[in-house]
Amino acid sequence: MKNILYMRLCMLQLLCTVVMLTFITGCKDDDDMRVPVIDEVRNYAASPDDTIITSLNDGQWVVLHGKNMTSASQVYFGSIPATFNRAFATDETLVVQVPPIPFLSVPRDKLNVITVVSKGGISTYEIIVTGTPIIVNVRNTDGEMIDRVFPEQQINIVGVNLSNATNIRFQGIAADLSTVVYTDSSTIVQVPANLSGGDASLVNTISYTTGIGTGNFSIRIVGPPIITSISHEIPQEGEAVYLYGYNFVSVESITFAGVTISSFEESEDGNSVKFVSPKLTESGTVTVVTPGGTFSTAFKVNDIGFINAGGLGILGNLEWGDYFSWQWWGGSVDLWSSDPNTTGWPPYNADYGIGTGQYITYKSVALKAGEGSDGNAIRLGEYAWVPSGNLNDSGDKWAFKFEINVTKPWNGGTLCIRTDKGDYLALYEPWKISAKESAAFTTDGWQTVTIPLSSFRKKDATLGDGKGDPITKVSDLLNIATGKTYLNLYLHNYGTKTTTSIEAAFDNFRVVKR
Repeated sequence: MKNILYMRLCMLQLLCTVVMLTFITGCKDDDDMRVPVIDEVRNYAASPDDTIITSLNDGQWVVLHGKNMTSASQVYFGSIPATFNRAFATDETLVVQVPPIPFLSVPRDKLNVITVVSKGGISTYEIIVTGTPIIVNVRNTDGEMIDRVFPEQQINIVGVNLSNATNIRFQGIAADLSTVVYTDSSTIVQVPANLSGGDASLVNTISYTTGIGTGNFSIRIVGPPIITSISHEIPQEGEAVYLYGYNFVSVESITFAGVTISSFEESEDGNSVKFVSPKLTESGTVTVVTPGGTFSTAFKVNDIGFINAGGLGILGNLEWGDYFSWQWWGGSVDLWSSDPNTTGWPPYNADYGIGTGQYITYKSVALKAGEGSDGNAIRLGEYAWVPSGNLNDSGDKWAFKFEINVTKPWNGGTLCIRTDKGDYLALYEPWKISAKESAAFTTDGWQTVTIPLSSFRKKDATLGDGKGDPITKVSDLLNIATGKTYLNLYLHNYGTKTTTSIEAAFDNFRVVKR
């Protein structure tokens, strides 16, 4: 009898449990069928920082306030699903992190919409969704896309998340934000006038910063043109001339020794510009004008020093007169004329062009490792290099220059340049590509060689000749009593292999201010 009563009691308990579970499940299903409603969005922070927000950015934690939040099965920001834990939800709140938003691919009409989904339905809430600035392209004021910008140019930056910039930088140089004009998806700003002294790691980069983050965009940022060297500073009419340097982009004009160059060709990388030399009748600077600015050389071209006081800076022009300079007993050196009508000495040589006046050729046989000395050298006379007031200038303010013409391949063998003080040596190795690589060197006609006086160095105990400390001032190269010096140029083989022979023409040795 007791067993029967016990069994009935167990069955009654089981029935009650089933009824309760059914009731609970029914309630849960009823809860899931409710539609969640967002009334406001707040910062996910402790009071009093849990303020209502009207905009949010991707990655931010927020709290959705409203009702029926426990019924939410999915939350979307700008149609992108977010992850959240329902176990931490209450009927009035839901904590969620805004997912990464692919702003460029999300439709604009869905971007600023939060969507909450449950079994019972869907509700939405509009709020501004933003993120790190993204620049899509850059346009000029006519609305045309551009691939380069210039100082002081007014441009339109197009993209997303551009409102309220705290900083817009061009190669690290900040733009003036006081005149910036914003639209929904663009910013009109003026490129800074001076782009010098920027961040080397941000070359050709626009950096756009807001309170959320910084976005970078790569575009050619063209600063003022800079001439670092000229292929031939004393050209004859019809000869090709190259200006080397930076920012030769959209060149507007070139003036060469007082003559306006009407036709020229820019390289694609903007690092050189080519033209054919007109007939030159005077010396003068070289000026290049672009939308990025203007650059003029400190030195003059078509000038071997005659216009300087007393010929100062001429070390040898090889013309009859005070600055002939060549010490003829130096070695395998010959004097030639470029005039085909010459009848006397020096004779005409057709190998190195017409109309360049007199010049010398220097020859050296192939040199074995360690061979070569100033016993076979170009020797120049004693002349003043700089004004007496500039003897204490640093070596980088002045340069030694000469014209060279190499018609036969030259590979190996260093041209050593030494004053008669003998403590310092400059090395000219145009065939050298790297410490282990070389390539035969020739020139396309005459070229100008520029060697800063700071390139004259002492001997290093480990590295060797011309590899030690540089001069500290110009007078280190000169005789203190006179401010003058003799000059020798000769070939030496510092390599481990036999060099090629060399035959090259030289002219117009001079020192000029850089």
